[in-house]
Amino acid sequence: MGQKFAAYDAQGAVTGFYDSVDSPVPDAVTAVEITAELWQELINGQGQGKRIALDANGMPALFDPLPPTRAQQADMMRARRDGALAATDWLVSRHQDEKLIGDGTTLTADEFTALLRYRQALRDLADATGWPNLELPDAPDFVT
Repeated sequence: MGQKFAAYDAQGAVTGFYDSVDSPVPDAVTAVEITAELWQELINGQGQGKRIALDANGMPALFDPLPPTRAQQADMMRARRDGALAATDWLVSRHQDEKLIGDGTTLTADEFTALLRYRQALRDLADATGWPNLELPDAPDFVT
C-alpha cells in the first residue's frame, strides 16, 4: 500500500481516493496527499453518514450532510403522499367491487366518502401553501 490521495471537485467535495501503488491519481484529477490514518477516518465517517469535503486549510474533513434542497424535499413529500395514496387503493377497489357484486359493502357510505375526501386532500397537498413543508393529512380512523 502506497501514499493516499483524496481527489476533489471544483466545489471542494471529495470525489474519490487514490493510492500511489494500487491506483495512481490520473493526470486530469485534482488531489491532495493524505495520511493513511486520515483516509481511514474519512472512510469510517462517510460510512456513518458524514460527507467529505475540503476544510478551510484545503484538507479533506468530515462534515454533517447538507440539508435537502427544496426540490429534494418536494420529491420526498411526493413519495410519502404517493405511498399514502397507494396504501388506500385497495380500500377503494374493494368498495367498488363490493358495490358491483351487490352483496353489500364493508365500508359505509359515510366511510367511503371520508376515504375519498382523504385521498383528495393528499392530491391537493402539492398546491397547498407551504408545500413541501407540510404534514400529510390524518387518515380516517378505519384506515389501518
